Amino acid sequence: MINEYLQLIEGKKYPSQKEWFYKYGKHGNDYQKLLTYKKSKLLKINLPTTEGSLYFNSEYIYPIMKEYYQAQDIGIESVNHFKETFEEILIFSEVEGTLEIEGVKISAKKIEETLKKEFLNETEQIIINMRNGIEFIYSHEITEENIFELYNILSYKSLKEDELITEGYYRNSGVDIIGKYGEVSDKGVNSNVLNDWMKCFVRFIQDSMKDLNHLTYLMPHIIHYYMIYLHPYYDFNGRMARMLAYWYIVQCDYIDDKLPVFSEAINYNTQTKSKYYSAIENSRKDDNDITYFIDTMFNLGKRFINVYINLNEIEVKCRRNMKNMTKNELSVLKFIFLYVKDNEYFIWEDIHSFDKGQFSKQYYLRLLNSLVDKEILVVTQKNKSNFYKIA
Repeated sequence: MINEYLQLIEGKKYPSQKEWFYKYGKHGNDYQKLLTYKKSKLLKINLPTTEGSLYFNSEYIYPIMKEYYQAQDIGIESVNHFKETFEEILIFSEVEGTLEIEGVKISAKKIEETLKKEFLNETEQIIINMRNGIEFIYSHEITEENIFELYNILSYKSLKEDELITEGYYRNSGVDIIGKYGEVSDKGVNSNVLNDWMKCFVRFIQDSMKDLNHLTYLMPHIIHYYMIYLHPYYDFNGRMARMLAYWYIVQCDYIDDKLPVFSEAINYNTQTKSKYYSAIENSRKDDNDITYFIDTMFNLGKRFINVYINLNEIEVKCRRNMKNMTKNELSVLKFIFLYVKDNEYFIWEDIHSFDKGQFSKQYYLRLLNSLVDKEILVVTQKNKSNFYKIA
């Protein structure tokens, strides 16, 4: 079985425990031998777990990582201009995506409207908390105290009485980890180890930011997974995990020019969300072999990286031709790149659906026709309706 595993790695396949059982008929003692072999050979990450530590297959992951980041380096001509143009869109997308993963249905327009309101309902409070959390991570270093402060910001007025942290920084009893179907898929680690393990975690993050090292570009996904594994709070663990990964990118000098694409990639559709939860489950079943999780996160992010690179190229071209694009034009074009296939026609109602109906028919038509004027889209009339496609 070990030889089969090595051959599959060479072929760029990394089967999960479930796949070994269903595709290859391997389980029980056979699989335990493979698991023992993997844990003895793969690269260990010095973060404590019940089973020992995290680990991953560097031979398999590093080529995937390199391809992911090289696409950004080659595709984005000016990082500073990109940040100026797309930072707000990225932030709104992250807020929207992470809340929808947790079942809070919102849109960019809803976020903008909520930011102007004085009196808030429960959902609106969560939106404000997310925005405040984003502002916090841009101006604060990652410390144990600041992580707890971020947790308080994100959970402000949003916890039940029995979910409050009343002593110390972390929960003092057990907590369930909820899976993709709302079922209890796992348990958070024993609360007795949380203080020590979180201190170790924070030191690990801080140390990794001092110098460029073999884990620097993997750190957002390591942080994301380990926070979910620990589940240090009664609620808001997923949100905290994704925000802490985002925080690392913002604060680490070696990676702060990379795109923080997490939640919107996970939340793209039901299949991507399912892959995310399966990646966590597969990593846990293999005693925290996070190869599955890292691989999945890079693959989910690829689509969005390519979309942002395309948007950047078009925005730069329009600006140089003195046809500057508005934020809403960029936002609509992003949805077109994400959901419309090449050479496929679409109508305004399609954009209305992709964009969660944020604007009126007249406004969508105005945006689409403006993109036609800028020669980004072409339009054809049929039966008194406009059919658009990418030029």
